[in-house]
Amino acid sequence: MKLICLLFFTAFACLTHAGGIPSSWSKAKQIVRDKVYFDHKITKYCGCSYEPKGVSGGVIDTTSCGYNGSGMKYQNAINVLDWEHVVPASLTPAKEMNCWVNGSRSICERTSKEAKAIIFDLHNLVPSIGQTNRIRSNSRYGIIEGEEQRLGLCDFEWSKGITEPSERIRGELARVWLYMSYRHNVVMPEGERLMFLRWSLSDPPDEWEYTRNARIKELQGNSNIFIDMFKY
Repeated sequence: MKLICLLFFTAFACLTHAGGIPSSWSKAKQIVRDKVYFDHKITKYCGCSYEPKGVSGGVIDTTSCGYNGSGMKYQNAINVLDWEHVVPASLTPAKEMNCWVNGSRSICERTSKEAKAIIFDLHNLVPSIGQTNRIRSNSRYGIIEGEEQRLGLCDFEWSKGITEPSERIRGELARVWLYMSYRHNVVMPEGERLMFLRWSLSDPPDEWEYTRNARIKELQGNSNIFIDMFKY
């Protein structure tokens, strides 16, 4: 029955228009850090704590989660807080807009309201260790058979353009992808959609995800219906 409900929402989801779009990428990161995650300063993939620093950044405490990025690339970003797009901006329709095709992402962020609505969508932003964000780049999620953990205790694996997140966060990440697909028409192969539906069912929202969703709704004007449906 739950799978039928999810498929129903997948086919007929109708999402309300966003209320407020941040004016810049810097502002979007500042808002999500200080008004959404202010009391939940934990990175998404690895569960590391961080302390805010500067306008929108922060410093990662790698000892809090057993993270070890030594020997991997992007050494200078091990202790850097990034705000990562769960759905990479380059995989959204913003990449196909004239401002990006004939210019760049930064030009879209300055000049296009439609691009801003996609790139600055707060539902799609999560705190991440800079190193893992750069390692992932714009890869999609999936299952990697037999891949070893290479970042200490962090359950974060990558291989051949695929990133495999920990089971404990797959449902949350899946609901972001499903939301972005219907909110912003992000292209999603059917096999990937079914994988995300399975992830969402096997890992329902926890209290923090509900809280995050409610805060973003208050700030942005819309919630993630793929989270809301679990309440009913």
